[in-house]
Amino acid sequence: MAVMLDLLAKPKTHTPPPKIWRNYYHVYRVLSLYRLGTIFPGLHAGPSDFPTKEIAEEHAKLFLSAINPPGRHFMDFAGAYPEGDAAN
Repeated sequence: MAVMLDLLAKPKTHTPPPKIWRNYYHVYRVLSLYRLGTIFPGLHAGPSDFPTKEIAEEHAKLFLSAINPPGRHFMDFAGAYPEGDAAN
C-alpha cells in the first residue's frame, strides 16, 4: 500500500558548462584598433569568443602585453564571462 506522503526522489538537473567565453576590457583612452575601429573609454567586450575561460584569459594576457607599452596602460582586463553574462 502506497502512502500519499512518500517522498519521491528529486529529479537531477544538470546545467551544462558555458560553451562560449568572451573577454571584457576597461579602455582608458580613445584607441584605433584594427579589428574594432575606434573605441572610446569605458568597458568593452572583445571581438573574439573562446571555448574555455582559461583560453580566454590567456588570450587577454597576450593581447594586453602587445597593446600596452611598458609602464603605461591603455587597457586593462576586466574578466572573461560566459556568453549571455557581461561585466558590470
